[in-house]
Amino acid sequence: MTVRPFTAADFPAVCRIYRDARLAELAFEPGNFTITPLEEDPTLRQAFDESDVLVFDDGGVLGFAATWGGHLRALFVADGARGNGVGAKLLDAVRTPGMSLHVAHSNAGARRFYARHGFVVAGQTVRPYGGHEVTYDRMTLAAAAAEGSGQ
Repeated sequence: MTVRPFTAADFPAVCRIYRDARLAELAFEPGNFTITPLEEDPTLRQAFDESDVLVFDDGGVLGFAATWGGHLRALFVADGARGNGVGAKLLDAVRTPGMSLHVAHSNAGARRFYARHGFVVAGQTVRPYGGHEVTYDRMTLAAAAAEGSGQ
């Protein structure tokens, strides 16, 4: 089990994890969502390509984290690996003082996960996705949590 830099060979696994986890992220939103695959969404693909990406590898990619400019753009874990520390290991590997992220407000489990890791709600924003308006909480890493991370 290791957290390591993303390679091009990881892309098919990352795309599968993104599709499944993105659907789970929006599961508590009203309406039905069709997830645009990462490899077919030019805007998301460009953001992914410019990001620093790490993967959690346990003989296969079980999760990934993408950061850019102090912002956690994505942290997704494969369905069967959730709740086993994969997300925490990825988050520990990418966290930086003042890091920010956006998480669907309706996704209480993810909001609790980030709060346990020192993030606090700093605001909200509404963004369109798949023809629906989704409210996201903007969370930032509290100063005390960043200092305690050893980063």
